[in-house]
Amino acid sequence: MPQFDAVEAKILRSAVSRFRAAVRTELAEPIETQLRGYHPPELAELSQELGLVERQLSNGEAPFGVHEIHARLLKAVVTHQRRSLASDIDEPRRRTGHRGTIRYLEKELRILDQVVHAPWFSETETARIPRLTDYLSLRFAEQARGDAEQLPERVYDEKFNLLEAPTLFLPDLAVYRGRCGLRRVPVCVVYLDIDDFKDFNTRYSETRIDRDLLPAFMEQLEAHVFAHGHAYRFGGDEYVVLLPNTRCEDACRLVERFQASLRELGLPGIHEPLTVSAGVCAVGPDCILTDREALERANRAKNHAKAQGKDRVAWYRGELYREEHLACAAGRTSPEPRTAGGRSQPPDAGTAPA
Repeated sequence: MPQFDAVEAKILRSAVSRFRAAVRTELAEPIETQLRGYHPPELAELSQELGLVERQLSNGEAPFGVHEIHARLLKAVVTHQRRSLASDIDEPRRRTGHRGTIRYLEKELRILDQVVHAPWFSETETARIPRLTDYLSLRFAEQARGDAEQLPERVYDEKFNLLEAPTLFLPDLAVYRGRCGLRRVPVCVVYLDIDDFKDFNTRYSETRIDRDLLPAFMEQLEAHVFAHGHAYRFGGDEYVVLLPNTRCEDACRLVERFQASLRELGLPGIHEPLTVSAGVCAVGPDCILTDREALERANRAKNHAKAQGKDRVAWYRGELYREEHLACAAGRTSPEPRTAGGRSQPPDAGTAPA
């Protein structure tokens, strides 16, 4: 039975209340609007169970326990609230460097992270929350989500005009998380870094690298990502790839095919092998991470790949995206999540009511 102290229980009660409101605005209201006032009985049952959880977090004195039969629902609530809260404080957090202010902004998030890292959270399967596509066909479910589901107009990086501008990445990820969430499929974020790039610049000069190496590299990357997703140039040696409807192991394989193609890439007057290190962050419909955190975790995974010897791919095992959960491979892909019966399954990842 999950147990919580008084502070955790207070924050979880607030999370339950906000989750109930999200179910109302993101599920119940669109369904009622499009289906002439129909209110699914499953949503009424969900509301009743949320009420039971809220009462268990209010009764008696600490520690407050939530019955095991409600743990799956509580995990869905915590996942939703953790991601929502982290998104809400992201902009204020980037406006300040004052340590006291940062601690104030992150206070509630730190407590939710304590809950997320408790053993019961990883040991519990997330409850399946009703979603729009249970009641509306996909086209009308997407319409119900509104204009936020439209990709912004394409803009390309100013220097080379070959890959998409980095300013598009976060808006694109938000759109694809919504679209893939309706379909219950993951999105993968891949962070790539050219190995020993400073050595190339020192040996051949920035002018020559900009002329003979980077355009060929970016065209090769664009070719591998073409019709699979989007590739963005973040800097001279840093690139990000967004792969909708892609599992972690498939994203790793795509990166490895790209790495293999670089070994065959002919660069005029440049004889050293060109390699990349990459980090993959799989974002499923039940992922605890915000969009910006997914990018940051992919970057961390890339740094791990570099630290393990470069020309490697790193990814996260499990759903908590911690440093100790990073795995790495060179020359082959091994992130093959399995069920007890031996069948492949998508990597773990967070729950939104829609």
